[in-house]
Amino acid sequence: MRLAFLSLFLLAAPVAVQAQTPAAPVAAEQPVDPALLAKAQPIAALILPDGTMEKMMGPMMDSMTKMPIREFLKVGGIDPERAEGLGEGTMEEMMAILDPNFRKRMDVIVNTMMPAMGRFMGRYEPDMRAGMAEAFAYRYNANELDQIAAFLKTPTGAKFGEGFMQLATDPHYIGRMQKIMPDMMKAMPEIMQSSQAELAKLPKPRTYKDLTKAERDRLTALLGADTQKAN
Repeated sequence: MRLAFLSLFLLAAPVAVQAQTPAAPVAAEQPVDPALLAKAQPIAALILPDGTMEKMMGPMMDSMTKMPIREFLKVGGIDPERAEGLGEGTMEEMMAILDPNFRKRMDVIVNTMMPAMGRFMGRYEPDMRAGMAEAFAYRYNANELDQIAAFLKTPTGAKFGEGFMQLATDPHYIGRMQKIMPDMMKAMPEIMQSSQAELAKLPKPRTYKDLTKAERDRLTALLGADTQKAN
């Protein structure tokens, strides 16, 4: 079960990081033309049909067990240099030694827990479709949306549209992404350096002690804390 929860955490981690990273307003926040939105909604319905998330959950979980343990740990936050010292064994290979019933346990998780997660995520598919339709309406004009819709109505287009979201769980795609991870982790220090020089020019953030009482009250109110206790 620990593996299951860790896998779910890793699947959710990119979303959490994006939520914590300040960003400019996204396209979906911009007003869209109702006429374009009407054209985009059927497209979103074809690309994200009901039940898509449930279909994706099982393969996602299974792919985690086939990931080299060192890449698994890197994503989990361990020091990349320490992780590089580990072998190329996968979670599945190691757990098979520790737990002869590992595959059976995974089958139970994939066949029970992951469908439950899929059903949970399925509740939000209407919102996801709405957001996707808004994004399409913002990015494409009427002629382009008509062409996309026409393609999706063909046998090939329908197959492409229905399976598009599930590409993220395809072993071919996942395998390539896993191979990128070591190079990406090695490149991170250089990537970080490109911003550190500019960040160093900015004044350091203030501490709580540097704030005025009004600013402290505002901060504690935003956190939902008791202003009397905070001060």
